[in-house]
Amino acid sequence: MLVRPLLKRRPELAYHRQYVFIRPLTHYLRGVYFCPGRWANEVNLATFAMPLFGGWNGIYLAHGKGLARSRFPFNYDFLCDWQQDPKGTSQKVCDLIENEALPEIVDLTTPEAVAAQPGYNDHLEDKVLGPCFNGDYDETERAVDAYVKYWKALPTDRLIEKTKVGSTVTYRYDVDVLSTDRVTEEHKFSDHVQWRMTYLNKVLETDRSRIPQLLHDWEAFTVKALGLTKYWTPTPFPCER
Repeated sequence: MLVRPLLKRRPELAYHRQYVFIRPLTHYLRGVYFCPGRWANEVNLATFAMPLFGGWNGIYLAHGKGLARSRFPFNYDFLCDWQQDPKGTSQKVCDLIENEALPEIVDLTTPEAVAAQPGYNDHLEDKVLGPCFNGDYDETERAVDAYVKYWKALPTDRLIEKTKVGSTVTYRYDVDVLSTDRVTEEHKFSDHVQWRMTYLNKVLETDRSRIPQLLHDWEAFTVKALGLTKYWTPTPFPCER
């Protein structure tokens, strides 16, 4: 109800679950998320931009402009009687999204654009996936090495392997989680992002020609997990040109 007027005048926008996002949907999902407020009449919005080609199974907002950060150019929450004044509240929300949020994220469609917008490339995985996107596999290898060193320097309780057998879930703390000697095909779509990056590292070591297809597979997985298949336009990566 709050964003319906905006969707009518901006056909490139779509509403899905808890967020408005920008179309066409190719390699990056860019949008404005409606976060739970502390009060029933609180509206809280946050921008996000995430690569779809990382095998994610959910939206992540934990970037440098995240909800817990104090320096967040667009993270707006306000109390309003939106049930009593739906039209007025709708206008405020639509204007806020259109004039302040969308201009910040509309051009975030490449690793270079994301890197140039401070705060949106804080995820270590994005620094690995970016060079893959462009076909710079030597840089990808260097980024993977830095990634491995970072995680292995942390306490072992930061590396968690999750195994589910029936209704039993087991968490294992393991410093060797990033070892390519242990990676299998089952890790390709692992819920554990470190395993996915380890899988990528194994592909780098064995057959770099498989990387574009891996990115496509991960992208299709993420799109399906987020329920965005009908909006998605499969598109070649720069690394395939």
